[in-house]
Amino acid sequence: MLRNEEIDQLTGLPNLYAFRKNAQKLMDDRNKKEREFVIIYFDVQNFKNYNARYGFEAGDRFLQNMAKHIEKIFPELMVSRFSDDHFVALAYYNSIEARIDDLGRRIHSYNPDAGIELRAGIYEIDSEDTDISIACDRARIACNSIKKNYDHIFRYYDNELGTQLDLAHYIIHNISEAVLKGYIQVYYQPVVRVITGRVCGFEALARWVDPVHGFLMPGVFIPILEDAHLIYKLDAYVVRQVCEDIRDFMDQGLKPHPVSINLSRTDFHQRDMYHVVNDAVHQCNIPKSLIHIEVTESALDDSQDVLRGTIDKFRRGGYQVWMDDFGSGYSSLNLLKDYEFDVLKFDMKFLQNFGSNPRETAIWENVINMAEEIGIQTLAEGVETLEAWDFLKRVGCEKAQGYFFGRPMTKLECIDYLDEDRNKYKGTPAQRAEEADDEALGLGRSVIELKKDAPEEEEEEDRTGFEDDELFMSESPVYMTLAARGFVSLLEYNSYSQFQKHSFFIVANLSKDKLLRVHLSSKRKILDKSYHKAESYQAMIDEIVTKSVIADEQSIANDFFSKDRLILAYHSGITFDDFEFHRIVDIKMAPRWTHTIYQIMEDKGDIIAYFLSFDIDEYKRSKDLVRQMAERDSLTGLYNRHTAVPLIRNRLYRHQNGKSALIMADIDDFKVINDKYGSFAGDEVLRRISARLDDIFGRDGIVCHIDQDEFLIFVENIEIGNLKKRVSELCDNTFEVAYHRDRIQFTVSAGYVIHPDQGRGYHDLYRKADTALCKAKTEGKGMGLMYEEQ
Repeated sequence: MLRNEEIDQLTGLPNLYAFRKNAQKLMDDRNKKEREFVIIYFDVQNFKNYNARYGFEAGDRFLQNMAKHIEKIFPELMVSRFSDDHFVALAYYNSIEARIDDLGRRIHSYNPDAGIELRAGIYEIDSEDTDISIACDRARIACNSIKKNYDHIFRYYDNELGTQLDLAHYIIHNISEAVLKGYIQVYYQPVVRVITGRVCGFEALARWVDPVHGFLMPGVFIPILEDAHLIYKLDAYVVRQVCEDIRDFMDQGLKPHPVSINLSRTDFHQRDMYHVVNDAVHQCNIPKSLIHIEVTESALDDSQDVLRGTIDKFRRGGYQVWMDDFGSGYSSLNLLKDYEFDVLKFDMKFLQNFGSNPRETAIWENVINMAEEIGIQTLAEGVETLEAWDFLKRVGCEKAQGYFFGRPMTKLECIDYLDEDRNKYKGTPAQRAEEADDEALGLGRSVIELKKDAPEEEEEEDRTGFEDDELFMSESPVYMTLAARGFVSLLEYNSYSQFQKHSFFIVANLSKDKLLRVHLSSKRKILDKSYHKAESYQAMIDEIVTKSVIADEQSIANDFFSKDRLILAYHSGITFDDFEFHRIVDIKMAPRWTHTIYQIMEDKGDIIAYFLSFDIDEYKRSKDLVRQMAERDSLTGLYNRHTAVPLIRNRLYRHQNGKSALIMADIDDFKVINDKYGSFAGDEVLRRISARLDDIFGRDGIVCHIDQDEFLIFVENIEIGNLKKRVSELCDNTFEVAYHRDRIQFTVSAGYVIHPDQGRGYHDLYRKADTALCKAKTEGKGMGLMYEEQ
C-alpha cells in the first residue's frame, strides 16, 4: 500500500517516486520469458493554454479524467503521474498502438474545441534493461520528438533518438567541465534604436563549442539543461562572463553598452539569482544600469510568488527587468497588471503579415501605445528585412534586434562592429540625437526610485548617492549593529548575544582544506569535541553532519557542505547560497530547524568560504501558526473553504475501501436571528454551533465553515448507521444560546450523500448533498435527509 508521500494529490495515482520504486521492482522480478514490458510516456499538447482559457479548476478536472482513462486502458501493471500533464504507464506490449489511439480519441472528445492533443513515447524494455529511470527517459525523448508533429500521436524509441539521448547525457554530465574549461562562450547580438538604427545595447547569448561534439546550438543544450534543473550553472557563468567583459571594455577606455541576460524559470528555484547577478556586478565594479534581466512570459506561469519577489528585488536594486516573448501566451495582459517591467520584447513572428494586414498594424500600434502609457519601453526581435524596420518606425516601436542589424558575435567582433557603427553615423543628426538621448537617460537607470519632476543634475546625484549609501552601509558599524538587531528580532531571539550563543560561524580555506576560524557555540564546542584551525574542513563537516543532522537530510547536507561542490560552484559564478535542515540538539528533544548561509570569495589565489548557521525553530513555528490561521475561519475556528475543499478532494482521490459521506448543513432561519438579535448574536450562534459540529464530526472528519450559516462536513470510512446517528444528533435537537438576557433557540438542517454509492467526484457529491439539504429545508426545519435520485 502506498504512503501519502507516494501519492499524487490531484489524481490519486502513484507519483514519480513511487513509480520508480515499484516499477523497478516489477522490472527486476519479471521472468525473462514473460510478455514484453513497455514504458509509455504521455504528454498533453497545449495544456497551459487550456488552463489559461478555461481556468485551473477545469484543468484539474481534465487531468483527473485523463488519469482515469489511462488507468482503464492500461490496467495491467502500473500508471503514474510524473508532473503537470505528464503521465507514465508500465504495460504489456499487446495492442499498444490501438490502445494509445483510443486514449487519444477520448482526450480529444473531452473538449474538442480546446486544441488539446495527446502525444506518447514508447520504449520497449528488453532483457538487458535494468534501470527503470533510463527506460522512462527514453520514452520521454520519443514523446518529445513528436511534440510539433501533427501527423502522429506516438513514436517508438529508436537508434536515432538514442543518439539524442547520448548527447543529452553528455550535456548533463559535462556542463560543469564546459563552464570551467571555457567551452561555453558568450556571444552578443546588437539591439538598436528604431528611429536612428544606432546600437543601444546587446543581448548575451550562450554558445557551446565542444571538443567532442563541435558547435552545439542553444536550441539543443538549453532545453536539456532546463529539464535537468542544471541551467543555473550556465546562466550563472554567463552573468559572470558578461560582467567581466563589460569591465574589460571599460578598462580599455571604450564606452560600454547595456547587456540583457536571459534567466530561465528554473534558475529562480535553484538559486537566489539576485545575489548571483549582484555579486558579479559588485566584484567587477560595473554600474547596475549596464545589466538588464530578461524573463520569458512562460516562466511567469510558474511559482508566481517566487518570481514576483525576485523581480521586485531586481528592480528595487537598480536593474531593468524585461518580459521576453510578450504575446506568446494567453496571460500577457494579466502579467502586466501583476508585475512591473521596464521593457516588453516582441517576436516579429507574432504578427506575420505586419505590412499588409490593417488589423495586425492596429494591434501593434495599440499594444505599443498601451506600453507607453504605463511607462514601459518596447523592443521587437527577429527583424530581418528593411520593410520590417520601416514598419516598426511607423508604429512607434522604440528598439529592435535581428539579423538585419547584426548577428550574434564574439566580444572582439563587437569592438569592430561598434567602430564601424560609430564611423557610419559620425557627425550625423542621428548621432547627435542619440547623444542627447544618452545624456538625458544617463548611465544609471533607477527611474523608479526618482521623482518625476527632479532636475537632471539632482537625478545624477541621487544615483551616485545610492551607490555611496551602499558602500557606507557595508562599512558602518552602526548600520551593521542595527541590521543585526533587526535580523535577530525577526527570528524572535531576545537579544543579539542570545543569537550568537545559538549560532555557528566557520571560515575555511577550501583550496587547502583547512579551518581558519571556528565558533560552534557559546562554549566554542559541539558534539563534546573541540576543533582547531589546523584541522581539515571536510573531515569536520563529515563528522558534524553525521552526528547532528537527521538521517533523512544527511545526504543533501553532505552535498551542500562538500568542499569539491563549493569550489565548483564558485568557478561557475555561484558565490552565495543557503540551506535549511533539522539539527539534533539533544536526543531527548525534537530536532530543531537550522538555517545556513555562506559566502565564497578569493584571497591570494585561495578560495575562502564563510559559513553562518543559526537556529530558526521559533521562526518556523511562527510561520506555521500564520499558515494555520490562514487555513482556519477566524470566526468559527473551523477550516475555511479554500483549505477544506482540496483536503476533501484528496481524501476522495485516495479512497479505496469503506463508505464516506459529504454533508451540507445550515442553521434554520438564521437571517431572522440576525434581524431580531443583531449580528453579534448571530456570530455567537455560529461559534457555538461550530463547536458542536466539531464535537460530532471533527474527530474523524473535515468540518468547514463555507459562508454565512452554511457548513460542509466530510466523514471518511463510516458505517451508515453511525452516520445517521450523528446526523440525527445534529438535526433532531433544538439548540439554545444564551446571549446577554436573551435565549436564542434554533435548529439545523442537513443533507448528505454517500460515497462511492451515490457519487464519486467532489462536484457531483457537493451538488447532491446540496440538493438533499434543499429538500430537507423544504419539508420542514430540523431535518437531516440522505440524497435520493429523482
